[in-house]
Amino acid sequence: MNGLNTVVLSACAAALIGSLASSFITEGGTKKIFTLVMGAFMVCAMLVPAVNAVKHIQPSLESYPSHSELTATADEAYQENLIAQTRSNLEQTLTALLNQNGIEPRSVNIILSETDERSIMIASVSIYIDESDTGLSDFISGLTVQHFGITPSIITE
Repeated sequence: MNGLNTVVLSACAAALIGSLASSFITEGGTKKIFTLVMGAFMVCAMLVPAVNAVKHIQPSLESYPSHSELTATADEAYQENLIAQTRSNLEQTLTALLNQNGIEPRSVNIILSETDERSIMIASVSIYIDESDTGLSDFISGLTVQHFGITPSIITE
């Protein structure tokens, strides 16, 4: 901000000096030369502080992440979004499967994990049901094992 103040003050001072000096010069060849010189002076008066301000700007490149760090971050963000979307899709699918079989769970929670080969596997399935549906626990467990290949934790509320 200080550099901007310097540029503005220099331009105003140069314009003021130029206008005062031009009022003392009569029309003619001298006035044209003076106008040319004053134009160059104005340009220099505005450029010098701006150039000095730019010289003092020294960005510290160490504080910025490298290309590999940015790429890794983007890959990690994509992987997290992929896992979240997959989890949501699996929960909706299991809820729809249970609804088709006359069971209305309170909620379905699937936890996914990543393997070393960058693949996704189902770590656990939790199904929350009403106490009135406790008798259907074996049926719910069988459906989940049949379609998802994992035995769920069935929690009554």
